[in-house]
Amino acid sequence: MSWASVNSIPDSIDGDGRDFEPELEPLMCATCGTEIEVGPEGPYPTVCPACLQPLDLETQFAYSRGRDAFAVGQEILIRISPRLRKRNLFTTEELEGLEYYKQAYSSLQLAFQGVLAEQQRWLGVEMMAAIVNILLQHQLISELEFGFWGSLNKEQNIQQECVEVQHKMTGLPHGLFTFLVRLRWHLRLRQLQKALRELDANIHKFQRLIRFTEPVNARRIPDRGK
Repeated sequence: MSWASVNSIPDSIDGDGRDFEPELEPLMCATCGTEIEVGPEGPYPTVCPACLQPLDLETQFAYSRGRDAFAVGQEILIRISPRLRKRNLFTTEELEGLEYYKQAYSSLQLAFQGVLAEQQRWLGVEMMAAIVNILLQHQLISELEFGFWGSLNKEQNIQQECVEVQHKMTGLPHGLFTFLVRLRWHLRLRQLQKALRELDANIHKFQRLIRFTEPVNARRIPDRGK
């Protein structure tokens, strides 16, 4: 199965990219997460001024295209009655919203072939999970892709809850009155860790079955944090 199963849009950039992406929001360094403001004049920077690591402009442009297309498509689709969507009654407005979602899906696919800043990666997975939920209803993607992105979204949410539980446990004072509270959080943490192991197995299974032709860098890099 190929990486994209919906209609793609061009994802290349011309020259320094300024004419192709005039509305690009601040760049983000994938290494240190620094936001880099770009003025109206001059070329885009090629290295991060904070950590001096190279910037992947093509990945940043693809992410921006996907984010903007998702925002427009979401705004269009939320205006449509859920009753009409369930009946699969296509309207001009719904077709327009689906087209934006397909564009977002294709652009975010390209963005995930590179390395995004952690904040972008997190939001990108959330957007992909929302997109595939709609596209599957219209049989525009496979159930495997739906399961893959849904599992990634669940994984990062559980990872975040693990961090929150560990923080709560660390902040608890030792003593008889907090023993039961600590035990409750400990049991919850074990449940979350078990869920993460199961999700990890499922994600690897989806990857084997889908057989992506390009790398998918959509999972959290542990040493980069959240």
